[in-house]
Amino acid sequence: MHQSDITAFKKAMLIALAIVALYLLISTRTTLWDRDEPRFARAVVEMVESGNYLVPTLNGRLWADKPILFYWLLSLPVRLFGPTELALRLFAAIGTASTCLLTFFIARRLWNSRAGLWAMVILASTFMMFATGTIATIDAVLLPLLTSIMLIFTLVMTGGRCRFYHVIFMGIALGLAMLAKGPMAALPIVAMLTTGWLSRKTLPRPGRWLWQLAIVLLLGLTIFSAWALPADRATNGEFLRIFFGRHVLGRALRPMEHHGGRFLLYLPYYLPIIICGFFPWILHLPGAFSMLLTRRLGGPNCRALLIGWIVPAIVLMSLAATKLPHYILFIWPALALATAGTIVAAEDRRWLRGGIWFFGPVAAGGSLALMAGPWFLPMSHLHRPCLAAGVILAGMSILAIRYQLADRPVPAAKVLIAGMLCFNIPLVFGVLPAVEQLKISPPIADAVNQKTPKQTSVATYKYGEPSLNFYVGRKIEPLHSEQAVVDWARQPKPGVLIIPKDVLDNIEQRYETLPLKQIASKKGLNLSKGNPLEVLALIRKAKK
Repeated sequence: MHQSDITAFKKAMLIALAIVALYLLISTRTTLWDRDEPRFARAVVEMVESGNYLVPTLNGRLWADKPILFYWLLSLPVRLFGPTELALRLFAAIGTASTCLLTFFIARRLWNSRAGLWAMVILASTFMMFATGTIATIDAVLLPLLTSIMLIFTLVMTGGRCRFYHVIFMGIALGLAMLAKGPMAALPIVAMLTTGWLSRKTLPRPGRWLWQLAIVLLLGLTIFSAWALPADRATNGEFLRIFFGRHVLGRALRPMEHHGGRFLLYLPYYLPIIICGFFPWILHLPGAFSMLLTRRLGGPNCRALLIGWIVPAIVLMSLAATKLPHYILFIWPALALATAGTIVAAEDRRWLRGGIWFFGPVAAGGSLALMAGPWFLPMSHLHRPCLAAGVILAGMSILAIRYQLADRPVPAAKVLIAGMLCFNIPLVFGVLPAVEQLKISPPIADAVNQKTPKQTSVATYKYGEPSLNFYVGRKIEPLHSEQAVVDWARQPKPGVLIIPKDVLDNIEQRYETLPLKQIASKKGLNLSKGNPLEVLALIRKAKK
């Protein structure tokens, strides 16, 4: 290894460590966000408390939403540090930094170390990766596994030969990815098949590649089955029935939880996701696509790799009835690679300048929303930090556009990096803490835990946010009707009811004043639904 390569590797490691540090700092500024984060977090806590590491549960019931790997990983920091936001989000930051480091090695193999460093920074500073790396969800753990498969495939393509250990490593990574998110782990297989077909004239013995990919897939399925079959037996066949029937086939065939719809099959749903989620680097992305499609970005195998990585994933996820932004997160390293290669080459100035037509509206809209939005809402504590964030975003955007129009894409890229770092200052120390004051579940749960013994039962009606379940730390009984609330209030043993104030008022108008005493009240915003709400915690005392 040359001295320049060693220096680049040291820089890459420092960038990766900086990503972990920054993302963990952001992670500690907020409590968990409804709804996925507290669901996963509570399932991890129940796993640690019960000692059942075979099948995840949520609120004491089977939780078959995702396979087991994510819960296994999070159980380690939870056992060490307790169920804190830092422990639960630790692997998100580590996974994001690992993905960036793997992207560095792919870019280094395709072009050079300079492109690799650019790719790292580009990937880490996009809005989508920022969101993924600071919350406790599976995608930040899944993505480095998928990217590691693509790294090995890149080494094989550029080296000209697939060795036995390449197949084994890809199979292990695929198996772990399946244990993280099931069939979503097959995206690299589709990408490799597409790349192989595009490169069929330059790849040696393409038929052998198919056998090798079949072995990779078989090894991955074997690793997944080593856990899935015992877990399915332990639940009498319920786990795989729910997981594949509802969360795999169900999401593919019909929109679930109001995400997507059949009419979106014919619309470019993921185009605005890429434009907004890959911000601010959408400024350079049109130039990257132009160079890629006109065969000026790397050699033929490089172009085949990037096209095979990006296009099939978008097509497949567009065909699924349920659509969510993170479903195409797999293509983010490829977008960063194409953008980094374009910045280093600094060609196609016309399409690089054209990027302002995508970048400009998003930057202007985001800046105006930050500066003006809080003034139209009852959130005075958000005014100053949002104004500061909006001014920084506007200043960064104007300066970057000026450089881009002057055919200076590299200085424009440096402005974007500096601007995003500065943007994080008011975000981390102002905006996020201010938004935290709007959350309802953490203060309500804190009051319940302070004023009632741990063994006191808790029930809810019309407020079933998973964050409440996590922060209360107890099994919660959901009530399903007004009559059930009245019957619950008349029971003789102690208990706590958590209910919106307006709902309680309606019940007491129809029936009678319930024999309950208020112990906590919180006005805020139900962030998962976007509606203002006042929630009460009421205690039911034992009758003598």
